[in-house]
Amino acid sequence: MTSHRQKSAMKAAHPCFVSCNVLGATPVFSRPETCQKVIDTWRELQEQRGLTIYGFLLLEDLVYLLAAADDFGGVLRRFREESARRVLECLEAMDDQGLLKRLRRFQDKQQSDPAAQLWQPAAPVEPVLRQETMRAKLEMIHQTPVKRGYVTDPVLYRYCSARNYAGQPGLLQVATDW
Repeated sequence: MTSHRQKSAMKAAHPCFVSCNVLGATPVFSRPETCQKVIDTWRELQEQRGLTIYGFLLLEDLVYLLAAADDFGGVLRRFREESARRVLECLEAMDDQGLLKRLRRFQDKQQSDPAAQLWQPAAPVEPVLRQETMRAKLEMIHQTPVKRGYVTDPVLYRYCSARNYAGQPGLLQVATDW
């Protein structure tokens, strides 16, 4: 059940944090091609739906997003649908039967289109109403690759907004002045 606070976060243009986990912790984002599909989807949502990204992270089996939009719920739904379609098409084109087979094991056969599933059921959207919370979420996003041992400095991790905050070019336009 969605709380009143979560419902207002879905409509308001203040920042929200969301974690999107891949079905069965399948490492679909261990390939640059699939990561690019998520980046392209976010870029289009920025251009077409007014998505403002404050922070992001792509790991092999999950995505963190700290962002805002007038209709965040609609934008998030569009992200989940469009990124799933693109990533699954990419895996099909690469003929990656190992990852596709693993995903199929976790797809809900009761869904109207189980073959289009990539993400676990939606996690709650967390509204970010205070600057302290914003800083804490960004710190978590940027430090996760370091804590996992992938890099020693978050700026070195390609699929993360840490580069933007360090004044370096990143993969996406990120609002760092909040």
